[in-house]
Amino acid sequence: MAYGSWSCLAEVMDVSVACLEGIARGRDHGSPGTVQRAAKAAGITVEQLLGGLAAADRCPTCGRSG
Repeated sequence: MAYGSWSCLAEVMDVSVACLEGIARGRDHGSPGTVQRAAKAAGITVEQLLGGLAAADRCPTCGRSG
């Protein structure tokens, strides 16, 4: 982990440790604001963090139009 601990990352992102742990463990999906903060903390764009966005009319797995 680049920041060394959940508490350090939470402080940088201005969110609670419980928020980060919930997202990491799959109990919470986070929010657009959390994604923006995570990207900023990592020094990357939101698109890079999310791995690219798929068109709404295409399968996110195979890319077929649907």
